[in-house]
Amino acid sequence: MKSRYTLYILLALFTAATYASCSDTDCTTANTAYVNYGFYDSDGAHIQLTGPVSITTAGTDSILINRESSINAMKLPLGYTHEVDTFIIHYDSEANGMFDSIFVRHQNLPQFISMECGMGMYHYIDEIRSTNNAIESIEIVNPEITYDATEHIKIYYRSN
Repeated sequence: MKSRYTLYILLALFTAATYASCSDTDCTTANTAYVNYGFYDSDGAHIQLTGPVSITTAGTDSILINRESSINAMKLPLGYTHEVDTFIIHYDSEANGMFDSIFVRHQNLPQFISMECGMGMYHYIDEIRSTNNAIESIEIVNPEITYDATEHIKIYYRSN
């Protein structure tokens, strides 16, 4: 009888130790700092892009946003192995093939996240510019890219 209780106690301790060693932390998302972009008209009013919009990165086959409609903001990661990223915004590619490119020059700032996740990367935006097919102008609102959800970049579109 005593060995039966000992077995239950050992099993309970093993189960508790197993759950205690697991973590709910998702290091992939915890280690990615995103740049938050907002869309505005030329008067500064928040707008939505209504047609299908896709976002790709230059030099890769990565599709970051695939044919999304009615978006008023986006969040995109920055590369941590280089200092300039180029994003291409494709506007309703089936209709007219129009696109704009956004060029982001940034500094990469390593940050300790936790023992489980190790290091992550913050960024500091030094400069941003774009082509002007549909975009009227682009501005940096907050150049410090951490894990917060504040808006970093405002993209102003021409009013039709």
